[in-house]
Amino acid sequence: DEATLKSDARTLQVSEYKDKHFKNITIRGGVLIAPPFAIYDEDSGVYTGFQGDLLRRLQIFAKADGYNLNFELELSPPQYGPALDLIANDCNSTVNPNMIEECQRFDLIIGDYYVNAPRSLRIDFSPTWLKTTISTIKTIKDPKDKAAQLTDFTTLTQLQAGGGTACVPEGAYLSDVVMKKFPKANYNDCPSPDECIQRLRDGVCSLYADDELALRYRALDDRSLEVTGEQFNTQYIVWPISYNMDKEKSLLLKKWMYTSVSNATLDDLSYKYFDVKMCPLGLAGLNCDKNCDPRQGTSDRDGKCICQSSKWTGEDCSIEVEEDLKLYPDWEVYLAYGLFAINTLACLLCFVWVHLKRETRLVKMWQPFFLKFILLGCFVSSASIIPTTQQSEGYGPVHGCLVFPWLYCIGCSITLGTLLSKIFRVYRLFQAASRAQRVMITARETLLMIFGITIVDVVVIAVWTGVAPLQWKRTITSTDHFGQPLSSVGYCTSNYWKVFVTIIVTWHLVLMFMASYLCYLTRNISSQFAESKYLAISLFSNLQITVLSIPVLIIVGADPSTSLFIRAVVIWINDFAVLGIIFGKC
Repeated sequence: DEATLKSDARTLQVSEYKDKHFKNITIRGGVLIAPPFAIYDEDSGVYTGFQGDLLRRLQIFAKADGYNLNFELELSPPQYGPALDLIANDCNSTVNPNMIEECQRFDLIIGDYYVNAPRSLRIDFSPTWLKTTISTIKTIKDPKDKAAQLTDFTTLTQLQAGGGTACVPEGAYLSDVVMKKFPKANYNDCPSPDECIQRLRDGVCSLYADDELALRYRALDDRSLEVTGEQFNTQYIVWPISYNMDKEKSLLLKKWMYTSVSNATLDDLSYKYFDVKMCPLGLAGLNCDKNCDPRQGTSDRDGKCICQSSKWTGEDCSIEVEEDLKLYPDWEVYLAYGLFAINTLACLLCFVWVHLKRETRLVKMWQPFFLKFILLGCFVSSASIIPTTQQSEGYGPVHGCLVFPWLYCIGCSITLGTLLSKIFRVYRLFQAASRAQRVMITARETLLMIFGITIVDVVVIAVWTGVAPLQWKRTITSTDHFGQPLSSVGYCTSNYWKVFVTIIVTWHLVLMFMASYLCYLTRNISSQFAESKYLAISLFSNLQITVLSIPVLIIVGADPSTSLFIRAVVIWINDFAVLGIIFGKC
C-alpha cells in the first residue's frame, strides 16, 4: 500500500529480502533532478517525486514475479544532454567525448526524456510512462492594470504577433521545438526552470514555455500562475536505457513498466502530482466531509461547493433559485385598485349629486343627460385599470388582455363623444342665433352622434379581436449556460397591435382636435350661458395627457416595475381630470 511504499523510500539503493528463493536483480541508474519528476533530499539521501514513487511500484511488481529488484542510484549531470551521453553508444567520439568506462556507470537515466529520432540511434527507450505536450504559463494580471493587460498574452501566436518575449529553458530539446514553431518571437534563455519563473514574475518575459506537466505542477500551489491551456507537439516521456544493459534486466524492467500502465499505476501517480486535488463527486469541504449536490455542483480546489449554474444556490447547491418572473409588485396592484376605487367613488358621488340637483338651474343648464354620459364614460374607462393588473406566472391565458382595449376605448369614446356633441350643440345653437334662426337639437340627435363616435371604436376593437387579439406572452430574458431560464417577463401583445393602436390613437386625436376647434369658435360666448370654456379645458387636458403618455408608455414597455404604475396613473388622471373640471364647475 501507499504507506508501505513511503516507508521503503530509504531502501532504494539496496533492497534485501529474507526469502532466499527470490532472484536478485540490480539496476544502476543516474537520476536527473527535475521536480516533480525526480526530487532529491540531500539530508536523507532519499529520491522522491513521480519517478521515485514509480521505482517503488516497480519493486512491488518485481517481487510478485519472484525478483528482488534493487536500484543503485546516484545523481547524474543536471542537464539532459550530458546525462544522456553517459549511456549512449557513441562514447569516446567527437560527438560524445566521455570515456568508455564513464559510459558504463549506468544502465539507464531516471529522467523525463522525450522520444525523438536522433536519440533512438544512440540509446534504447523504456515504455512510455507519461504523455505530455509543450505548453505555456503566465502570471495572472490585475484586470484593472491596463499597462499589464497590454502584455497579457495567452498563446505564443499572440505573443509572436505582439512582439512579446517568451522564456524557454536553455539547451532543452523543447526549446528548439518552440523556436522553430514560432521563429519570429523573442526568446530569453533561462539556466533553470526556477529562473524562468522568476523572470516571468519580473516581467522579462510574458510567457514561459516548457513541459505542460511541469508547468501544471508549479501552478498547483502557486495561485499567481496560470497554465494557459495552449498545447502543441505531443511528447512521449520515457527513460533512456543503455544498449549495453543486460538483456534480461531490460526485458523485465519493460515488463514491469507495462504492468504500471495496465493496472493504472501511472494514472494514479499522474493525478497525485499534476492534477488539482478535488473532493469526490458529491462532497466538499477542506476535509471533503460536507455535502455538495452531485447533480448541480462540484468542489473546487479549496473545498468550496461551486454551483454549475446560477439556477442553484446554497452551501451544497441543493436550493433551486426560483425563476424571476418579473411580476407586478404588490404595491402597484394595490395602487391600481385604489385609483380605480377613487374614480368609481367620484363617479358615484357625482351621479347622486346630479340626480338630487337635477331641478336646479345650473344642472339644467349643463343638462343631466350629458353629465350622466360623461360619468358613464369615465367609469368605463377607469374600469380598464382592473384588467391591466391581471398577470400569469406562466404562459396564460390572461383574460384581462382581451378585456382592456374594449373597456378603455369604449369609455374614452363615450366621454369624448359626449364632450364633442355638447360643444357641437352649443356651436349650432349660437350659430343659428347669430342668423336669427331657430333650431331644435333633440336628445335623439345627440345620442346618434355619441353612438356614431363610439361605434368606430367598437368596429376597430372587434376587428382587432377577430384578427389578432391581445394575448399573454412570456419571454425568457436570461438563461444559464445549460439553457435553464433564470428570468422572464410577461405582457399582453399581438401580431398587429401597433397597427390597431395607431388607428385608435389617431381617431381619438382627430376627435380632440375637432372638439378643440369648436371650442375655439365658441370662445367668445359667455360661460354663464355656455360651457365651452370648461369643455375646452377638459378637452385640452385629455389631449395633453394623451400626447405625453404615449412616449412614456413606449419607453417603459413591458417593464413590470413601472409599466402597470404608468398605465394606471394615466387612465386615472385622465378621467379624474374630466370629472374635476366638469363637476367642479357644477
